[in-house]
Amino acid sequence: MDGDRSARKWLLAAGVATGVALIAGPLLATLTRSLLVWTNDAPGLSLGDFGDLFADPRFRDGVVNSLIAGAATTALSLILGFTLAFLVVRTDMPGRRWLGRANVLPFFLSPYVGAIAWTWLLAPHDGLLTTHARDTYHISLAWLEIYSVPGVIFVLTLFHTPIVYMLLIPPLRDMDAAFEDTARVHGATFWYTLRHITLPMMWPALSAAAVIVFIASIGLFDVPAALGAPRGIRFIPTEIYAMVRNTSDTGRAAAFAVLVIVAALALTLSHRRYLAGWPMPSIPGKGYRPRLARLSWPARIAALALEAAYLTASVLLPLMALLLVSISRHWTGRLEWRTATFANFEYILTNHELARAAIANSLLLAVLGATIGAVLAIALGYSQTRGNSLTHDKWRHRAWTEILLAPSYGMPGIVFGLGFLLMAVRTPIYGTLGIILIACIARFLPLASCLVAARLREINPDLEQIARTSGASWDQTIRHIVGPLLRRSLVGAWLLLFAFLIRELGTPVLLYARGNETISVAMMVLSDRNVGFVAVLAIMQMAMLLLVFLIFTLSRANSTLRFS
Repeated sequence: MDGDRSARKWLLAAGVATGVALIAGPLLATLTRSLLVWTNDAPGLSLGDFGDLFADPRFRDGVVNSLIAGAATTALSLILGFTLAFLVVRTDMPGRRWLGRANVLPFFLSPYVGAIAWTWLLAPHDGLLTTHARDTYHISLAWLEIYSVPGVIFVLTLFHTPIVYMLLIPPLRDMDAAFEDTARVHGATFWYTLRHITLPMMWPALSAAAVIVFIASIGLFDVPAALGAPRGIRFIPTEIYAMVRNTSDTGRAAAFAVLVIVAALALTLSHRRYLAGWPMPSIPGKGYRPRLARLSWPARIAALALEAAYLTASVLLPLMALLLVSISRHWTGRLEWRTATFANFEYILTNHELARAAIANSLLLAVLGATIGAVLAIALGYSQTRGNSLTHDKWRHRAWTEILLAPSYGMPGIVFGLGFLLMAVRTPIYGTLGIILIACIARFLPLASCLVAARLREINPDLEQIARTSGASWDQTIRHIVGPLLRRSLVGAWLLLFAFLIRELGTPVLLYARGNETISVAMMVLSDRNVGFVAVLAIMQMAMLLLVFLIFTLSRANSTLRFS
């Protein structure tokens, strides 16, 4: 028994150490590089890079634009995400079961693809919508400038709303609606009850969603690269990229990244401390279902119109733009069916070496990364929820693991990419698929471990104790008790990791070398050469992501989310 416990302890500790090293390593490398200088070929420590950064007006522009975009995106995503979640869970809106699942779809799609698709829809001279409005209705849509900070906010809102939506579904579904019923019995209106009862009870979930969306918005590279960089509009992630790729100034880039890390850490930990004293919402007994609000016919029409507008803007219009551009020889904002062709598809699939290599690289990274990430997520999740079962003492490092993982959920991919770039320089893995794989696993490991830990917390530890008391070994307990109960969450985590790795751009964009491009990197490389090739690659990537979405929603992997 002691030998079994010792083996279990060391095996789990090795998994936890690997996971923690993957996250802490690049962050420490970034911090070290931000302070490191060379004087007479001798290394030393200095804050000079921070001073140069604060003196650079491009830094201030990037920070201001990112804060504006992050704050606006957070506010709009909270409003839209809460509204959609409330309509699906708490009203009798027609088709709410199917719409509830459809609202998650943009979460699986690529923000970069969505951004470039909207440039083909609203570009000033050759946008599909701008051209159609000008030619058909003689209306100018020049005021809808997609290459702008509002354009970035618009696209970020489309793709971050599902995060808010998914975070709010469980508390809206499980909260005790008796308080709302009591308020209505005493004459309170719907809006009064919403403001003074529902929203205060939802505040922990709303504030958590706000923190995650804000950190993710200011750090996402994809959308600012597509909509801001072409017009010279600076954002935090694009400035870090420019410092590394254009000027090779890794010192200032590292200093910039350190400021982002510190801000994300401070915001996350402050939020956790703030909520520590907040009363948790009441959850009723098993089997309770809140009474659905009956919508009038005008309200039903408005609710369905909102759903249609959101899904059209986030999925249908971008998909239409991709299809039309992909079959056009030369995109002018108008589709001439006489010249429609599938030559772009044929060339990409048979003759374009970069595209074919990018597809193979992305599939390899996604399969390996999702598998390794799921295995490491088990170790991290188990240490967070069952750490004290390793010994009779409390798992001493669990708190530090949680503190490290907490701000990493929304940590920018460009920061992880920079950290691993600094670690890999002058090593054999520099510029290889291996370093991209390791960096991408580290990028999304906190999310996978969170999903696994959430499921493990629902599994009563007494089940494992009973099995051990009955003579089962630890590995038998895992295989026959914990494993079957954890299977759905593991499948869900694997599918989510696969989807994120297929679409990720911020992490590999600083790490790739010729021949090691992913689909997202290849689209960025080809964006100035041939938009038809970019559209074909985007369609192929979207097809992969839609397949993952269908498997996720039709399987039982999403059992933690019920959409009605």
